[in-house]
Amino acid sequence: MKMAESNQGRMVVSLEDLLVQADSLKKEIDALQKLRDEVLESLGAVKSSKEALNILKAQNKEMLLSVDRRGFVILKVTEIPSDKVLVNLGLGYYAEIPPEDASKILDNREEQLNKSLQEITNRLNTVVNAYSQIAEILNRAQAQQAQGE
Repeated sequence: MKMAESNQGRMVVSLEDLLVQADSLKKEIDALQKLRDEVLESLGAVKSSKEALNILKAQNKEMLLSVDRRGFVILKVTEIPSDKVLVNLGLGYYAEIPPEDASKILDNREEQLNKSLQEITNRLNTVVNAYSQIAEILNRAQAQQAQGE
C-alpha cells in the first residue's frame, strides 16, 4: 500500500489502494457472515437435540418423531428405550451414553458455539465499520471528482 506522510502528520493513500482494501474487507465480511450463519445453524441443531432429549425423558406411551428438520416425515413410535443415546463427539465419532451425560456434552457445545458466535460478531462489526469508513472516503472522493468535471 502506497502511503506518504504529509507535513501535517496525515497519511496519504491512493484511491486504488483504498479500493483494494475495500474489496478485501468486503470478502472478509462475506466470509464472516457465512461462518456466522454456519454457527447459528449448529446452535439450532444443538438446541433441537436438547429438546429431543427432554422429550425423551418425559415420553408417554406414544411419540411422534420428525425424521428431518422440516417435518416432511414423522414417525409414530412407542416406548423408546431412554437409558442410552448416541451423541456425536465430532470427527465422525459417536458415544452411547446416558441422556444426562449427552445433555452435558450438548450444553458444553452450545457454550462453545455461543462464544464463537460472539467472537465472529465482534470481528464482523469491526470489519463492517472499517469498510463503511473506506466507503465513505471513496464516496466523498467520487463526489469531489464529479464536481471538478
